[in-house]
Amino acid sequence: MTKTKTKTKTKTKTKTKTKTKTKSSDFLSAAFGVQDEKYRRKIYARFDDIVALLDKNDVPGAPDYDGDGTRRELDDLLDKQADPERDARQAEILDEIDDIITPFLSIFDDAAGAPGSLVRLLTQLQNAGLALASHYKKKFNRPRPHIVDHGIDPTIVVPHHAAYPSGHATQSALLAHGIAEVFAHDPGVVAEAFDVAYRIRENREWAGVHYASDGSAGAAIAQAAFTELRDILDELFVEAIEDVQSYDPGPSPYLGNGPVMDRKPAPKPQVPIDQWTLPRLGIGTADVPLEKGGKGVLVGLLDGPVDVTHPTFQRGKDHAISAELAKTTDPDKWASSTAVINADYHHYHDGRMAFASKGGGHGTAMGGLIAGTSTQGVCEVWGTAPEAKLLPARVTNLVSDTHENRMAVAEAILKMAFGAAPVDTILVGPPFVRPDPASYPDKWGKDTENLGHNDGPCDPLALAILLASFKIPVLIPSGNDGTGKISYPGAPEDFEQVLGALGDAKGRIWVAQMLKSLGHEPDAETLERASDALALHADDPFAGTGIIVVGSAKLSNPANKTSKLVPAHYSQFGRGLCCLCPSDRDENPGAEPDPEAAKKFNYVPAPDILGHGGYAEDPGQLASHQGGEYGFGGTSAATAQSAGMIARMIQERRKSKMHVDGPSIRKAIVDGLGPDYDTRHGYGLLTMGALLPKLAEPVA
Repeated sequence: MTKTKTKTKTKTKTKTKTKTKTKSSDFLSAAFGVQDEKYRRKIYARFDDIVALLDKNDVPGAPDYDGDGTRRELDDLLDKQADPERDARQAEILDEIDDIITPFLSIFDDAAGAPGSLVRLLTQLQNAGLALASHYKKKFNRPRPHIVDHGIDPTIVVPHHAAYPSGHATQSALLAHGIAEVFAHDPGVVAEAFDVAYRIRENREWAGVHYASDGSAGAAIAQAAFTELRDILDELFVEAIEDVQSYDPGPSPYLGNGPVMDRKPAPKPQVPIDQWTLPRLGIGTADVPLEKGGKGVLVGLLDGPVDVTHPTFQRGKDHAISAELAKTTDPDKWASSTAVINADYHHYHDGRMAFASKGGGHGTAMGGLIAGTSTQGVCEVWGTAPEAKLLPARVTNLVSDTHENRMAVAEAILKMAFGAAPVDTILVGPPFVRPDPASYPDKWGKDTENLGHNDGPCDPLALAILLASFKIPVLIPSGNDGTGKISYPGAPEDFEQVLGALGDAKGRIWVAQMLKSLGHEPDAETLERASDALALHADDPFAGTGIIVVGSAKLSNPANKTSKLVPAHYSQFGRGLCCLCPSDRDENPGAEPDPEAAKKFNYVPAPDILGHGGYAEDPGQLASHQGGEYGFGGTSAATAQSAGMIARMIQERRKSKMHVDGPSIRKAIVDGLGPDYDTRHGYGLLTMGALLPKLAEPVA
């Protein structure tokens, strides 16, 4: 059995190991009613604290009771009422009146089903959502839409309580956040969970019982309250994560949220770590020392949660991210810090906990592979640039296909690239879901007040990557589906509609307005120049930009770490691929465990989180190793190692007073690897040996 935690790059149903098939919360409520009463008591004991946190941050704000905004929402409900889709949704609407857990369990229909611990957890989150929604319904007492406009004809019996916020939206969003924590290792599940939550929320509008703003308020309440509920229900979360992710079920003493070294049990002996990829990259020589590299370079990492207390980031009195944040939970210090960006959670009592996760070690592993340092006996893993600094952005919950998600990620990228303390390179890690083509227009009219049914003038995430790439290198994993097209947002086609908007005079007006709403105001000349930046139909369409798409190479013989490196079958390829970097083997989920696995080089050793949400076979270890059946890898590991190498390159180019913008770095990489290009290998295998000889040459 293989634990494939690194290979999900598009929205798919989970193949995660699970225990019990359950299709309704009814039996769980009966079976665990007495046992779980303590969790209900815990929620209600801290309910006032949760409300105080939300009220402090004005979540949710007061609704409109009348006026133009309310009229627009009512008209939208009338439009839905006349749309044939309403009838198509009616069966769902009826099913969801009293049961919103089952739609989430359908995510696991092609696996063994959801474990009972997960359903118990979702039941508690549903109860908490009911309590929170009821509190704010009483506070705001907003009339239902059909009371304000008698032309609205609901398709179900209208509840007798107030409209704002939507209880279904609050509860379903909390369930999505809960699943995102338990399955933080699987972005496909995370994306689908938030899709389900949005569908349930939207169905209440189609039913005619809620304004759209009722649903938005419910989702905001869930986001603001979730980190507190995660703390209250710590035991249930740990149990569910163990049931979903553990290799060998057993006692799980990973409770609490203190620094990782304070909670670490004595680990079991494991295979000694051998960072076999570093010599293949040319790191560990006299010219490229293992313990040095990347000094003065700040790497932006858009990825999953990061444990800032992990020893891989500690450097005596210094720290790869922030020594201050590693020592404090103070929400004000976390909120005001420029050392991290938490795009998932904006409101919390414990900033450190809100930035980390017990269900996903991906961000910690990525950060450590870039800028980690080795701690003997604890985490003996070196990053490829151990003197570089990191600016991590947590964007786990933003992978699903919504314009709002892409706007939030774009804002983080623009802040990193053009903010007061800009980074020197960015790695865009998560597998975001490619937008529906109907989301954005292919023509732009004179009206700059209304885009009709389109979400915006163009994809803001692709736009932000393109603009940032003229200033700094932007690295993107090619993806792990093994297909002949790069995963989003790294395929040339992902930028085609953006170029159309930038190439149209009216489109540029729209784009400028969208960028302004994100706090970025480029001049018109920059936008016009960007419209001609890509040769979309060339083999290498990103030439002239700083967009660097990285694929994986594997050992041709996993028992021999010096064997030839060849493209991994799982590594996506196609036009736009720039280079390859060593990573893990091709996995065969149906294969029997290999008795010789521990002697092989199957994975990339990486720093790991404590507990069952990590990649190490022993949940007490703070690093996963190269041998065995489970570990870290994929194009994520390949791209993280590449980011560290580029940080070293930037450091050396600065010493030589050479250009360090995105296009010049990419050109130097291409020049170093050689002119031969194909869509399976890009320009070849990225090594320091290929890059260092070019450092003394001027850039044209």
